[in-house]
Amino acid sequence: MAVQRLVLDAFADDDYELIAIHCSLASYRLAFLLNKNLKLKLFRKKEDIIFRYDDFIANFPLYRYDDQFQYNTYSLLGNKFQTQIESKTDISDGLFTTIENTFTTKYLIPELKNVDYFLKIETETSNFSSKSLLADILSISQIITAYPVEYATLKSKNNLIFE
Repeated sequence: MAVQRLVLDAFADDDYELIAIHCSLASYRLAFLLNKNLKLKLFRKKEDIIFRYDDFIANFPLYRYDDQFQYNTYSLLGNKFQTQIESKTDISDGLFTTIENTFTTKYLIPELKNVDYFLKIETETSNFSSKSLLADILSISQIITAYPVEYATLKSKNNLIFE
């Protein structure tokens, strides 16, 4: 009897380009500037990228554009989520309680804590080059810097899978 074997090496990993963006603007403002300068049509998705932690839920903004003519999908992702956590403590001297506020920051990609946003470009063609796109991004005066990131080396690259 013949033994049948399936080879899983035939399936390729997701191929995409990942650009890290350092910028102090709000996500909607950055999406507007990218739309204006790169001729994109990024729009805010109704559902953000959501991660549940023990004491709170982190929402990372997600903007998306499907370019049907070039067969590219652009996704703008926020990397930082900051929230305020209140904890009540009793003072032993009296009747009053004090509320202590602490701020907690969570990251979509914890290895790259200095990055504010990621631009993920999924392409179906092999002739896509992010060099001209990166040059156009760097020409925007409000963006501090932008550079490509090798996503295969990231420990938390599964956080970039959101569909």
